[in-house]
Amino acid sequence: MSDRPRPEIDITASVVTALLREQAPELAEQSIEMLGTGWDNTNWRLGDDLIVRLPHRAVAEPLIHHEQRWLPTLAPLLNVAIPVPVFNGRPSPANHYPWVWSIVPWHAGSEAANAPLASPGATATKLGTFFRCLHVEAATNAPANPFRGGPLVERRDAVADRIARLGDRIDAVAVRSAFDEAASAPTTNERVWLHGDLHTRNMVVDHGDLSAVIDWGDVCAGDRATDLAGAFMLVPDHVDVVRHEAGADADAWRRARGWAIHFALIYLAAGDAAPVMRAIGERLLGTLGIAVQ
Repeated sequence: MSDRPRPEIDITASVVTALLREQAPELAEQSIEMLGTGWDNTNWRLGDDLIVRLPHRAVAEPLIHHEQRWLPTLAPLLNVAIPVPVFNGRPSPANHYPWVWSIVPWHAGSEAANAPLASPGATATKLGTFFRCLHVEAATNAPANPFRGGPLVERRDAVADRIARLGDRIDAVAVRSAFDEAASAPTTNERVWLHGDLHTRNMVVDHGDLSAVIDWGDVCAGDRATDLAGAFMLVPDHVDVVRHEAGADADAWRRARGWAIHFALIYLAAGDAAPVMRAIGERLLGTLGIAVQ
């Protein structure tokens, strides 16, 4: 069982090289190395300092547009580095590549999913400050996202569907009860900036320190609780520190637990196709006090 979509285009080294020669010839002679294929994009390392980021599904192209449009605006607000595009690529009929793409900075370090923190307490302070800096009123034309930042109760059907699909791998009664409690928290009409997909594969740790937050395709405006769920993944024993620094109220943190459950079920449903994500989901439910088989 896997929810992970298949790429619509196989983005090979020859595709990357052809696009660079056509649109960024000054970079075309640098070495390239495959980094990985995610749900929406394929990333290639370019030389020592850059990444070529290309959608491999049509649905992902607007997300690249959002990164190109909004990351230059958000970067000066934040206490953690983000990958502001340094080059905005365009579709290439000549090379049979139909979508916009980007070149972004390489941020040294490892995914927080697999990297130990030198000081979880200090990282919690840094993450809380990041939330406080990011979660400010968004622009009136900020992107909307039907799957992020809206009322938590609108995720109830998706949660129920994944509970059914995961079967006896999870304690369905405990998951449903915990989600319903979180979804009973008062809703909010706030429209603050959100990362939208803040799991530990999108947080970079360098020498034990949170050094960058990457993969901003889901950047949008909405309820900060969506992002706050990331605290339960990165610093589960220091959420109170994040809460103190972030400035969110108790209702937001109740909803954040619900979003954490929602994300955990998504990651578990990734199955064997994404073992790192599955492990994040297992740890996350455990952090929330819910057993996983």
